[in-house]
Amino acid sequence: MKCLLDVYHQSINNVGEELCGDQIRVLNSGNKTRVVLCDGLGHGVKANILASLSSEIIINMLREDIPLPEVIETVIATLPVDKKLNLAYATNTMIEIDHSDLAYKIYNFDNPPVLFFRKQKLERLPFHQISLFDRTIHVSEGKLQRGDLLVAMSDGLLHAGFDNMMNYNWDLEHLAAYVEELFRFLPSDVRMIVEKTVAHTNQLYNGKPADDASMVGVLVRAKQAVMLFTGPPLDPAEDSVLAQRILKFEGTRIVCGGTTGHIVGTQSGHSASTDPDTARLEVPPMGALPGIDIMTEGIFTLTSVLEWLDATKGNPDLLPGKDNSGAIQVVATLLHADEITLLVGLQVNPTYQSPELPSSISIRKNLLEKIADRLTNLGKTVTIEFH
Repeated sequence: MKCLLDVYHQSINNVGEELCGDQIRVLNSGNKTRVVLCDGLGHGVKANILASLSSEIIINMLREDIPLPEVIETVIATLPVDKKLNLAYATNTMIEIDHSDLAYKIYNFDNPPVLFFRKQKLERLPFHQISLFDRTIHVSEGKLQRGDLLVAMSDGLLHAGFDNMMNYNWDLEHLAAYVEELFRFLPSDVRMIVEKTVAHTNQLYNGKPADDASMVGVLVRAKQAVMLFTGPPLDPAEDSVLAQRILKFEGTRIVCGGTTGHIVGTQSGHSASTDPDTARLEVPPMGALPGIDIMTEGIFTLTSVLEWLDATKGNPDLLPGKDNSGAIQVVATLLHADEITLLVGLQVNPTYQSPELPSSISIRKNLLEKIADRLTNLGKTVTIEFH
């Protein structure tokens, strides 16, 4: 199964500051993913400007496929050290991962070490040192595999304590153990791992961070693929073709519509059943069909799906947790998917629409186009086919 690089980051500002002195940029160029974390010296406006300048230089050079050593050399030359503190004006962590073979390169300049987890266990990354303009850069190269997690951070994430006191019980070792424990229970949810770790750090600061604190997680996970089939095709000869496509699909299979379910059931040799407990005032009950993960009614359910996409703005956490209706299950599945294929039959159901209207203005077609548009805007890869 294809892998996906799932990147999520979060920052908290130094207490009393409106601007964050850490800046994070993520660049997905199609064949590579690059992640840049810059920590500006100090905090507030000055740190924000330094980190922003540094991160923009890096990401623009990476966009032109300039090798990492040249990129970091340019940044070090552009942003000299603070003469009083002998510290770089902006420290940087750069991660580059090739999509074809998951080969990675990490260049770390004065930020805390990058953590690496494999099989949900902390492992030591093989780092070596190089020197550029008398500055020491830690470099690591290798290959990732499915299930691996990389964590980069700014130094504000460590030693978080009350009233500017250094907390030595929250060093790199303790933070790594905390992340490792989260990773065991959340092996495919990098967002939750990052959010919980940053929230815990903020709690250790008593809600008053003495420094900007940032964390980036990069998780290699299997792509979540979904195929949704709704509506019989205009040409009945396509019934068997579309039914076989969804039955053989490697991913989550959704069928919306009674006639569509009958088409799939005929090809699979099974009959659908209905679960009355899933009925709602606005949504008919769900069905069940062997070989299909989610089976629902058509137009009313899909209308509710669109409404929930708009209501949640794409955040699955805002869905009602105890609702097992068809619309909620479809929305949740779509929001957790990476790649979505929509197979839309254009044969008109006279129950919902006059058969004299052309297919170009059919209710089902317009509804699925709007759903596809919402999902695309949420960053999903959506393919929609009309038959």
